Amino acid sequence: MPAASVRGRSTAGTGGWGLSGARRTLRRVELPPIPPSDALADLLPGDVDLDDAGRLRHEAARPVWYGMVWSRLGRGDLAWAHWDRVHLPELQPWIGAERGRVLRELGLHARAEALEWPALLDAVDPVDAAMLRVSLAADAVGLGDLDRARRRLAAATEAVAALPDSPRAARQRLRLAWVDVEVAALEGRPLPTDRLPYFDEASGEPQQPHDALHGTRFHHAKGLLFGGVVRGDRRLLDAAAAIAPPVIAWAVHLARADLPATSRDAEPADEEAAARAAWAALVLPPGVDGEVASTPVARRLHPAVPGGADATGGAPGTGSADSARQTGRSG
Repeated sequence: MPAASVRGRSTAGTGGWGLSGARRTLRRVELPPIPPSDALADLLPGDVDLDDAGRLRHEAARPVWYGMVWSRLGRGDLAWAHWDRVHLPELQPWIGAERGRVLRELGLHARAEALEWPALLDAVDPVDAAMLRVSLAADAVGLGDLDRARRRLAAATEAVAALPDSPRAARQRLRLAWVDVEVAALEGRPLPTDRLPYFDEASGEPQQPHDALHGTRFHHAKGLLFGGVVRGDRRLLDAAAAIAPPVIAWAVHLARADLPATSRDAEPADEEAAARAAWAALVLPPGVDGEVASTPVARRLHPAVPGGADATGGAPGTGSADSARQTGRSG
């Protein structure tokens, strides 16, 4: 899939101003579009109000949030276009983490790692630093490096535990729980379930962990995806499919395709077809088409068209442990 470029185009006009009659050039830059209002409502955390500058880290944070929402919608091109507009040094570690997440979701773990290490060194905000440590642990899992995954998970756990409680910290605890599952799968140890959603038989509804109160539709869907894969519970995966944003929709379909025959409703071929359609609809950030096309997920889902969504970059396996390790590198 060719990356769609939404770089700002300009139109130049000239006019004479000033005592010397010097000609100045005016340039009108087309800004990348803002995400649809319903997407902003679903994919921005409740503690973020883009209309209230006092609740933002900085006024320049708006394009970072716009890019984040576009990335959840599977539009890496528009995410990059918004992030390219931000030059404030204090926000660069956060942007580095967001760019790294998108690259990791595409299976480009080494590229993500190369962005995240410098961002970590520059991070002053403790939540940014903790977020980057969680991301680096996920990169190590994606690269299959167990020793580094263990060390980085320990460092991430310590960093997240040291954060004062807040909505931002709660979202990092959610991510840390997902990475813990991935590292456990890589190690071959029992997969932890205590911080994952479960299906409550009494209410007949999925139950999310407490920290999910501070998450978005993305966090809820990804938690259900992890919970469904680890527990082998189709009901959780069905709930994930109902709310999954485009960036992880394909992974939910593949997880349902890989369920044992007694646990699924649809035929695996139907779920694979749905996953291929979701994959093909994604738009990459600039400059990664060729690399993404060679990832295992791209070869499984769309051999002729590079796309990308899941943070693993590897095709989900048939066993629950392998599926958990490959379902979605925590972003």
